[in-house]
Amino acid sequence: MIAVVIVNWNGRSLLDSCLGSILEQSPPPERIFLVDNGSTDGSAEHVRSAWPAVSVLESGSNLGFAGGNNVGIRTALTAGADLILLLNNDAQLLPGALEALVSALERGGPRVSAAAPKILYRSAPHIIWAAGGRFDWWRGVVVDRGSNQRDAGQYDRPEEVPSATACCLLVRSEVFREIGLLDQDYFMYFEDADFSARLNRASHTISYQPQARVLHDVFGSSGGVPGRPSPLALYYSTRNRSLFIARHAPTVFHRLVAHAFTAGSRMVRLLQALIGGRSRDAAAIAQGLRDSYLTPTVGKTFQPDKGT
Repeated sequence: MIAVVIVNWNGRSLLDSCLGSILEQSPPPERIFLVDNGSTDGSAEHVRSAWPAVSVLESGSNLGFAGGNNVGIRTALTAGADLILLLNNDAQLLPGALEALVSALERGGPRVSAAAPKILYRSAPHIIWAAGGRFDWWRGVVVDRGSNQRDAGQYDRPEEVPSATACCLLVRSEVFREIGLLDQDYFMYFEDADFSARLNRASHTISYQPQARVLHDVFGSSGGVPGRPSPLALYYSTRNRSLFIARHAPTVFHRLVAHAFTAGSRMVRLLQALIGGRSRDAAAIAQGLRDSYLTPTVGKTFQPDKGT
C-alpha cells in the first residue's frame, strides 16, 4: 500500500496541478492525505469539493512542514501504508514518476530505505533543481547535485546518494518506526537534511532514480520565487542551519568552521539585502542569526507582524 502525504498552507493555487499529477500516475497510490496547516484561503474546502479521493486532515494551526508531515505520516502508518511518499504542494509528478520510485525500492531490497527523483524547475523544465544531494560539513549544508545545471543527461544514472530533499521522497514505513519522524524543532527547512543524516547514521541508504522526474516551484510553498526566497524562508533557513550543524557535524572542528562560515555568509547576505532596499529580508536574516547564536530557539518562532 502506497500513501502520499502533502502539507499545505494557503497553497490553494498550487494544489490542482499537484493532486492531478498524483492521480494520473499508473497505478495511482491507494491513499492521498492532504494535511492543511490552518489555511485561510479555502484550500481544505476546495480539495474536498474538487478532489473527493483525497483525505483532508485539518491540523487547526500552522504546524510547519515538519509538524504537518508528521500528522500525515502517523495517519498513513495507522492506515497500514507500506510506502509513504512525501510531496510538496508546489511539486508535480511527471508520468511514471511514482512507478519508477517504487521500482527503485524493489530493486534495491531492504537495504534501500528511500528513493528520490530528479527534480526540475517547473518554470524551466530543462534546468535541474536537485538530483539527490550530499553533505558539505565545512559549510553545514546539503548540496543539491546538479543544481541550476542544464539537464543534459549528466545525472541519468541511478545511484545511492547521502541525502535527498523531502520535496519528493518515497520512504519505507518501517524507517519512520525505526528512526522517528521529521524533527519538529526545525518547523520548516533543514528537517529533511536532518532526516537524511539520521538515515545515514542508522546505515540506511537513499536511491536516486533519474527516471522519476518531478517539476517544482522553488520556494512556492513559502511564498517566494526561484532566486528570491521569502522572509519566512530566509529566517528558518538561517536559524535552522546552525541547529543542523550543532546536531550533526561529524567533528568539533567541522562544527566550528561551519558555524563561522554560516555566520559570516549570512551577514554578507544581510548587508546585500539592506543595500538592495529589501529591509524585510534583512530583518528576517538578522532575527534568524539572533535566534541561532544569541537566544537559541527551536520550533515556530518567526513573527512577520513584528517588522520582518
